Amino acid sequence: MYLDSKVDTVKYKNGLESILISDKNSFVTAIIVFVRVGSVDEKPSQAGLAHFLEHIMFKGSKNYPGDLMSRKVENMGGCINAVTSKEFTAYFISVQRCGVIESIKMLADAIQNPLFIQNEIDREKNVVVEEIDRHFDDPLTVLYEKYYKTIYTTSVLRNSIIGTSDVVLNVSRVKICNYYKTHYIPEKMVVAVSGNFDEGSVMETINETFGKFKKHPRLKDPLVVEKVLKGNNIIECGNVELGYMLLGFIGPGVIGNDIYATELIANILGSCKSSRLYKILYREKHLVYSIDSSFMVEMGSGNICVMSIFNPKNIEEIKNEIITQFENIAHGRISDEEVNRAKPSIQTNWKFSLETSFDIAYMYGYWCLMGNPEFVTEYLKRVKNLTASDIKKIFRRYYSHEKISSVVLLPKTSYL
Repeated sequence: MYLDSKVDTVKYKNGLESILISDKNSFVTAIIVFVRVGSVDEKPSQAGLAHFLEHIMFKGSKNYPGDLMSRKVENMGGCINAVTSKEFTAYFISVQRCGVIESIKMLADAIQNPLFIQNEIDREKNVVVEEIDRHFDDPLTVLYEKYYKTIYTTSVLRNSIIGTSDVVLNVSRVKICNYYKTHYIPEKMVVAVSGNFDEGSVMETINETFGKFKKHPRLKDPLVVEKVLKGNNIIECGNVELGYMLLGFIGPGVIGNDIYATELIANILGSCKSSRLYKILYREKHLVYSIDSSFMVEMGSGNICVMSIFNPKNIEEIKNEIITQFENIAHGRISDEEVNRAKPSIQTNWKFSLETSFDIAYMYGYWCLMGNPEFVTEYLKRVKNLTASDIKKIFRRYYSHEKISSVVLLPKTSYL
């Protein structure tokens, strides 16, 4: 759908960017406001503030006190929500065409004029602490948290998004306001609108709301490039019944051409049922209950990782096979035929990721915020032209055996 859509991008004097993706055949319009603030922007004493701000941003603003905003969206048949990541926070409303203008005004007021009422802050602290507790009850969540702290040793990408209970419970309203004023500035914002809407009215509304945000000086961006010297291997025992492992190494960031080949590498390794690791470790040797590989896209340094769930007694054989496949690709044991077999899966997954107005707004807005807006239109073309020689060259640019890190979570009474 997005390839046939009209796309308009505007850069405002205050630093804000807007992206409008028009599709008159859509029944719904999504409005997403991206703010370049996440866990990478936190000191240890601020751990979780970006996430906490996300929770309280819709708890009342100058023109929409209390829960008026949520009630208005619900009355229009829409939905309102937000999400925090390592590098950004996003606020969004999905609504029918008739509610688009009001939704833009509501998002602008919530982000520009939050009230941060003390009673709401206190109430939400308990909600977030409960969320933190639940967060660490999930073994996969624990695994990923430990993996990021292991593979990223120097950059702030190791920071946890959800934060800590101690910081959340003790943070003052003054600290919340100061953090908000530092990061919620137009130079760090992208407004993405996708679906069925009147382009002129939407442009005018954005100009009169977000476009009027006062320009502020922007702090120096945090260090998100990891200096890789040597990997690290961690084994921990916990309250789990199976074995869990994440194994990987530092890869490219969102800027540059290496990301296209890296996505294809992850697919060839373990992102589908025809992939190498799935066929060998699941179908042939029956050593894992599940296995999957991913390219974890990050602003400065992403990572290529393999996640597996298994019987603990199989851990060494599984680890050796994963590393064997890494070595095979690094030494060119990959054919153009295998590369071309993986391309249709990449293409299908990409198209599935752009099925809805929200998906499209999210994709365009994210890549604009990350400084690589052409990725959306270039992705399929770049993947289509990749060869086995490209895969080998780019894989070797990031991979070596010494740079592999792994985190393993095993039952307390394991076979080791």
